[in-house]
Amino acid sequence: MLATDRQLISERSQASIAVANTATILVFAMTIFIAGQIRIPLPFTPVPITLQTFAVYLGAAWLGAGRGVAGPLVFAIAAGAGLPVRSGFEAGLTGATAGYILGWMLAAFLIGRLLGGQDASTPRIMATMLGGSALVYICGLLHFTLLLGVPIQQALWMGFLPFLPGDALKIVAATAVYKSRPNLLSTF
Repeated sequence: MLATDRQLISERSQASIAVANTATILVFAMTIFIAGQIRIPLPFTPVPITLQTFAVYLGAAWLGAGRGVAGPLVFAIAAGAGLPVRSGFEAGLTGATAGYILGWMLAAFLIGRLLGGQDASTPRIMATMLGGSALVYICGLLHFTLLLGVPIQQALWMGFLPFLPGDALKIVAATAVYKSRPNLLSTF
């Protein structure tokens, strides 16, 4: 085999890896989109209950920090570009949910960095996802209070407290799924 043959094989391998990574990231962003359409609107808040955080936590745990952040980033870029990808087929990165969407990237980095397709104990997985959830809430509440001008007490009632039981269930479910297949997507 000539050196140029080896180089072509190596280039094809790099190209196929890039295609596989791009496809994985796009599927992750699409999963976040689909999870957002499974929604329960609440009458007292513009923030609906969705399965998006479940998708972000699990995807980041499987994909690691880099690809884990890329999925929510692609989603945010699509929303910001005016595509109707947000919950309820809304577009844009304004309104009550924008801070949470930006928080997904921080959560994905933390979860992907600490888990990243590695086997881990159940308490470690849950604690990592809880830390990610805290980052999502911090970004969401900061957006509510600083950019939308909602008083902190009202922001807590509109964007935090009603979602705690559901998020606890999502973390338990994501932990169970991840624990059963920790390296499901880590080889892509």
